[in-house]
Amino acid sequence: MKGWKSAVLGASSAVFFALCGLTVPLGSADDGRIYDFFLRFRKDRDRIDTVVFLEVDDDAIAHNGVFPWPRSIIADCLLRLKEYGAKLALFDIEFIDRGPEGVDSVYARQGLRSDFNQSFGEINAAASDIFAALKSGRIRSPDLDFYAGALSGLIGGERDRLYAKARGIAQDNDRYLVRASALFGKSWVTLNLRSAALSGEQAGRRALAEERFSRPVQAREGTPAGRFRDILPALPAFALTAQGAGFTNIEIDRDGIRRRIYLVQKVRDHWYPQLAFAPLLNYLGGPELVLEKRRLILKNARPPQGGVKDIAIPLDRQGRMLLDWPPDRYQHSYRHLSLAGFARLEDIEAELKEYSQALYSVDAALFAQFDPALARLSLDAAELAGLYAAIGASRAAALALEGPPPEREALDAAFAAYVEYRAQSRDLLRRLTDFDPAARIHVVLPRLQEAFPEDFPLFQEEAEYIRKLTGYLALDLAEYERISAHIAADVRDRFCILGRVDTGTTDIAATPFWGEYMNVGTHAAVLDTILSESFISPLSPWWRLLLPLILLPLFFAATAALAPLPRTAAGFTAAACILLGALLLFRYTGIFFGPLGTLLALNSAVVVREIISHTGSEREKSFLRKAFSTYVSGEVVREIIADPSRLQLGGTERRMTALFTDVQGFSGIAERLDPEDLVDLLNRYLTAMSDALLAEKGTIDKFEGDAVIAFFGAPLELGDHALRACRSALAMKRIEKDINRRVLREKLSPAPLLTRIGVNTGLMVAGNMGTENKMNYTIMGNAVNLAARLEGVNKQYGTWILASEDTVREAGNGLLVRKLDRVRVVGISEPVRLYELLETGERAGAGQKRLVEVFHGALEFFERRDWKRAAEGFQEALAVAGEDKPAGLYRKRCGGFLANPPPDSWDGVYNLTEK
Repeated sequence: MKGWKSAVLGASSAVFFALCGLTVPLGSADDGRIYDFFLRFRKDRDRIDTVVFLEVDDDAIAHNGVFPWPRSIIADCLLRLKEYGAKLALFDIEFIDRGPEGVDSVYARQGLRSDFNQSFGEINAAASDIFAALKSGRIRSPDLDFYAGALSGLIGGERDRLYAKARGIAQDNDRYLVRASALFGKSWVTLNLRSAALSGEQAGRRALAEERFSRPVQAREGTPAGRFRDILPALPAFALTAQGAGFTNIEIDRDGIRRRIYLVQKVRDHWYPQLAFAPLLNYLGGPELVLEKRRLILKNARPPQGGVKDIAIPLDRQGRMLLDWPPDRYQHSYRHLSLAGFARLEDIEAELKEYSQALYSVDAALFAQFDPALARLSLDAAELAGLYAAIGASRAAALALEGPPPEREALDAAFAAYVEYRAQSRDLLRRLTDFDPAARIHVVLPRLQEAFPEDFPLFQEEAEYIRKLTGYLALDLAEYERISAHIAADVRDRFCILGRVDTGTTDIAATPFWGEYMNVGTHAAVLDTILSESFISPLSPWWRLLLPLILLPLFFAATAALAPLPRTAAGFTAAACILLGALLLFRYTGIFFGPLGTLLALNSAVVVREIISHTGSEREKSFLRKAFSTYVSGEVVREIIADPSRLQLGGTERRMTALFTDVQGFSGIAERLDPEDLVDLLNRYLTAMSDALLAEKGTIDKFEGDAVIAFFGAPLELGDHALRACRSALAMKRIEKDINRRVLREKLSPAPLLTRIGVNTGLMVAGNMGTENKMNYTIMGNAVNLAARLEGVNKQYGTWILASEDTVREAGNGLLVRKLDRVRVVGISEPVRLYELLETGERAGAGQKRLVEVFHGALEFFERRDWKRAAEGFQEALAVAGEDKPAGLYRKRCGGFLANPPPDSWDGVYNLTEK
């Protein structure tokens, strides 16, 4: 094709795909897949370490029950985050509706019983003291009313206290969550963008969202404004305690993959940030937001590493940021903590309190009689009771559960006291367990037994009770410190993102790397992309349209003069270079150029050009195919069509296997047949023999009357050419039986057609032989001549298929063969070991295998010149086979050598004088 025609073709293809790209979103899903492919070659970088996921996972569900949980669990978590110094809590959990009142299950399960035990213990102790005093006469009758009144007052007070405690089991979890959020002071909650207008109470929340959570955005003319009509914040009481809020709506491409996200959206003239973007703006010092068509600028941002700068975030034409997703699975990206750990800490603290209160009721004074140091049990228990009272009071003050909340300073001071009292209680318990009262009591038990033998079993029970209590305390303290240290290390000064990842959640989508990725992970990807400034810049679609309009005409004009194969190769090479260039541009600059349109235009034009060129040459190839298929095999024709230079004279030396056949006594058969019948017989025979050869990918060189000359390993190179030739020879003998049944039944031949076959492997020359005007694809060489000689040698040994040692060795172990003499055939001086091919290994019968075994044993004696034992062996072979010409030949030789042994100089090689 001429140069100007090629250039016009390239330009036409570019214009066509350019118009498609302007009228429809050409290949946007495929462009997305190319983007996903490119993302795998993104330069490795360190991911931010400022994020930790606090997860409602399967462990947390197993511990706390089916989600949604009582909101007290989340409130407890906020108190822990404040204690451990978390940067903020980002809720990917919506609190749009009120939750049911809850039950303080920990107190109902453990604390209430402990309070009952404590109250009734004090009442029992007071009553016991009064009765003991009466019995001893220490209380006089006039004083009875006083002591009775005191006991009654104690009972009434404990009753009122227990009643108040019981009423406290029911708690307003929403109020608790609100007060915990107010105390924490760094919660970021959800905004739900709605496509339809809200009504009723929910519509009334819009004003709250506009007042507290909207941000000023300087939006340039023509920037995307968003598609949502309303906005729904969390419960007003909860939202009012939050530091900020952001929307959670995600963007999913048409193929179901999350690749991009809106950072700001406009609803009713107010702009709102995305949930992770909202606290990030606060973290960056509250920069001004300037929204342009293809970027969002954070003006005067203050990044954590210091300084003041403008951060320009590239956007696509819909105003969305492309996410630089981590390549790891969700579970292996960033940090993860199960909320089960937080709940376990609450349980352990409740157990510590219960065990501490139980210590208050033990009779430490009994043991202190013999070891005064044990008196500290009662002292420590009393101090712990005071600390737990202070813990409860300071916690209530920090949460301001009753009345209006005080100033922030007072709340923080109360919370600091709450944390300090808890730490003091654990320190005291640690000192107590290190003191090891159980070991000290064990030492004084013998003295107690000696002093109070009758009451000693009771003392033993008390001692065991103290041992168990202090043991439980020690275990719980160790577990608490382990879990607390782990959580504190992971949440301190980090963005804590709370969300669901349990098997019951449906909040799952796909990323460019993984078919399933928890949606809560989107917030970390937003933070990571912006904080690391690892931005991806999508190139303007106009560049994607302009590039093929420039490059394609130039490329097709430059390659028009090339031959078809190099021309096609150049086209696909250019396509590969465009793809590689786009990939390298993406890897090192973050600029994404979607090359799909250019590749489609280029490859389509390449294919069309070659179709046009091919149409012109196909008639010529059709002529060649018809002409040559009459004379040579189909494989040869295909090679000539693929490369006409093969029509030149010359050949290639390679290792191949040649096969020669001939029909025994065919001249006599031919003399007794009419020419028409002879042609019919030959056609049937040669067709069947040819099919057996072609089935093993053999090439038929020529037919010489009834003889067939074929070879394996050219023009197609075959690694197993020797085995294929042997299988063909054996198949020909099997087919021969079927042919003979038919031709004898139909009286097409006066005698059966019996084929002798010679097979040899070696170096041969294969190629076109002859003249420029007359040539033939054939084989030549000594190895070819040996195959022809082996076919004739069959007559002397009474065999049908003879193969050389080289052929048998290269064919492998899959054949049943019989080893015969080493011979020198006519015209070839090098001795050759003969092998008779009997059958393939899987088809060979037991009788054939036995014949070979016996024959080879006899041949071994024969070659060692033990003629007598050899003759016996060959006689046994005749008995196995019934009639076997090679065995009969060797038995006859043995008789001759017994009468007239060969000279000592004889090397065992037979010189054959007939072809």
